[in-house]
Amino acid sequence: MKKIVLALAMAVATAAAASAQTAAKPAATQPVSKSTAAKPAAAKDAQSHAKPAHAAAPKAMSTKGEVVSTDAAAKTITVKDASGNSTTYTATGSAVASLAKLSAGDEVTVTHTDTSATKIVKAAAKKSGKSSK
Repeated sequence: MKKIVLALAMAVATAAAASAQTAAKPAATQPVSKSTAAKPAAAKDAQSHAKPAHAAAPKAMSTKGEVVSTDAAAKTITVKDASGNSTTYTATGSAVASLAKLSAGDEVTVTHTDTSATKIVKAAAKKSGKSSK
């Protein structure tokens, strides 16, 4: 009887340790270990007490560049940055409303995460060096 309780306690401790280690890994698939496969009741108990792992939110980045094209129907904008690389972003949230106000050649700053644009700001029009008197 003591050996069964000890084996069950070891299985729960192993499952808890594995859960704690995998919680720090973002979005990794977890293989089933032999100890948790052999003791499904212990695995369920350990999982019920474990906190769910949350994937880290992607960092928002800003890109300045020239609008190559916009497509309001598809909610996309293609921007060419200073190095000449063109990137297409899918507008989300308030950035969708900004698409209608933009045209090719406009200078913009796009705040984005990967390929989703969350904010699009049109650069202020440059003033000419001549003054009219």
